Amino acid sequence: MSIGKVDSVELAAIRQAPPSAPVTPAQRATLDNPVFAPAQPVTQEAVATAVQSANAYVQSISTSNRPSSIQFSLDQDSGRTIVKMVDTQTEEVLRQFPSEEMLAISKSIDRMQGLLINREA
Repeated sequence: MSIGKVDSVELAAIRQAPPSAPVTPAQRATLDNPVFAPAQPVTQEAVATAVQSANAYVQSISTSNRPSSIQFSLDQDSGRTIVKMVDTQTEEVLRQFPSEEMLAISKSIDRMQGLLINREA
């Protein structure tokens, strides 16, 4: 084995190869693994179906002696998926992701963007 060869690859040929164009992470994912090709946009109906399926699964594995359960829902204004941890006895929401405050902030930012676009148009 000579110093110019490593694992049967000519180092001189690699050094002289023209530089290739940069590859984005999305392109790399499809080149490396075509199974993870970029997906088509998800419809609101598909998200609602997934939320219902998740709730059904969680209810099927829940037992009555658990102090809390997880519930999935959709925010009607933003279309975001909401996950809540609820006390099973009192039905009190223990945690919510994203929180009510973050949903309110997101809605106000959306409104401000709408006003800015209307003023520029």
